[in-house]
Amino acid sequence: MARRPDQLAAELNAHRNAFKAFLAARVGSEAEAEDILQNGLLKALQSAGELKDDAKLTAWFYQLLRNAVVDHYRARGSVRRRHDALGEMIATLGEDIAAAPKGWEPQLCGCLAGVVDTLKPQHAELLRRVDLNGESVQTAAKALRMTANNASVTLHRARKDLRARLETFCGDCSDGACLDCDCPERDES
Repeated sequence: MARRPDQLAAELNAHRNAFKAFLAARVGSEAEAEDILQNGLLKALQSAGELKDDAKLTAWFYQLLRNAVVDHYRARGSVRRRHDALGEMIATLGEDIAAAPKGWEPQLCGCLAGVVDTLKPQHAELLRRVDLNGESVQTAAKALRMTANNASVTLHRARKDLRARLETFCGDCSDGACLDCDCPERDES
C-alpha cells in the first residue's frame, strides 16, 4: 500500500536524529549533514513510489542518504579541482599562496587503487576517469570509444562490482564510502 507524503515524512522524521548522526559522521559537519538530510527528505518524498516494501523504508532511506554523501563528495571534488586550477593560475602569475595543510580533508581508502585494478580493464579505466579523476561520463565515453549510454551502464556495473569487491576486501570499513579509511595497513608482498 502506498504511503501518503505526510505519512512518509512523519515516519522518516521519527528517525531524524539517527539520520543526522549518520550523515554528520560521514561529512564531518552538522550544517552539511542538515543540508544533505533536508535534500534527502525532499527526494524521498518525490521518489516514494520507488519503495516497493513498506517494511524497508528506513533501509531504503539510508541507501538514499549514502548516495547523497557520495554525490556530496563528488561535488566537493569538482569544486576543489576548480580551486586548484585557480591556485595554479595565481601561482603562475606570481602571487604567493600557501599550500593547504596535509590531511585537511577525508582520504580515500588506500585499498581502493588495488581493488580497482582487479576489475575488468574497461570498468577500471572508466571508474578512474569518472569517479577518481572527475571526467564527465560523456568525455570518458568519447575517450574510450563508447556511446554515452553504454558508458553510463558500464559505469553502473563497474561501481556495483567495485562495491562488492571492497566489501569483501575491506569489510565493514567500506560502509563509509571509503572516506577517512581505517583499514589496517596491508602487506603487498
